[in-house]
Amino acid sequence: MKSVTSLLSLLFLGFSLTNCDEPSDATSVPGEVTDDWTLVWWDEFEGDGPVDADKWDQPEFNRRNNNDGPDGWWLKEDSYHDGEGNLVIRARLIDNHNDDNDPFDYATGAIRSINRFEQRYGKFEVRCQLPSLPGWWVAFWLMSPTVFIEDGSGEDGTEIDIMEGFGWTDVIHHNLHWDGYGEAHRSDGINQPIAGIREGFHTFTLEWSADEYIFFVDGEETYRSSAGGVSKVPAYVKITGELSTQPNMMSEWWANEPIPSLFPDYFLVDYVRVWTKDEN
Repeated sequence: MKSVTSLLSLLFLGFSLTNCDEPSDATSVPGEVTDDWTLVWWDEFEGDGPVDADKWDQPEFNRRNNNDGPDGWWLKEDSYHDGEGNLVIRARLIDNHNDDNDPFDYATGAIRSINRFEQRYGKFEVRCQLPSLPGWWVAFWLMSPTVFIEDGSGEDGTEIDIMEGFGWTDVIHHNLHWDGYGEAHRSDGINQPIAGIREGFHTFTLEWSADEYIFFVDGEETYRSSAGGVSKVPAYVKITGELSTQPNMMSEWWANEPIPSLFPDYFLVDYVRVWTKDEN
């Protein structure tokens, strides 16, 4: 367990991590066991064109509505394989997509394993390269549909944000949300600067057990918590980009302000992998 002193040093001083820009290892093997972890589900994002529909759903809707400015849509064509072993989540300007008077809207991509794969407990990992522009954010996270139940505990379902990152700042967010998103909403998390995190590829990992969540960046523990009570229900995987023109989202505390003339921008994902242990 990290000491309070070391945790505070991570929070306020940040820390440098080795750039993980070397190629990923060989394609994963079903049932592969490493350090007692058994690989059970993954995507290496090989090939060119669409994502694997057997593994991923691609939602499409106005994700970030703004009555006073451009909206932020999730569109299928903004998540795809690049032919070089990566998933691409793209952010771009699009024609106004609804009946308001916006000069344009924004679109980003999102994929989720809903109705295809979900798991309770285990190790969940992504290897990715963060975007380079201000104004949008990307995430690797887990979602349980039961997160909306309001019973004072996260044990019946928690949104687990393994990583939220940006193109304009080195701050990485690990967050937990439970009891819905209304007045009963509860959350816990940590925001920390990690020097060099926007350079090259890095890994973001969660080890989720019945007792706690442990978060890692490039193999180094960055946060652990059992806040709200650890979720005891399965969750599905999400990899997303989001862009909102609401003032609170364009602040220096979050995504910052997008500069339309600079888009498109890209979030690259080398792989996502999920392991389990026998006790899980």
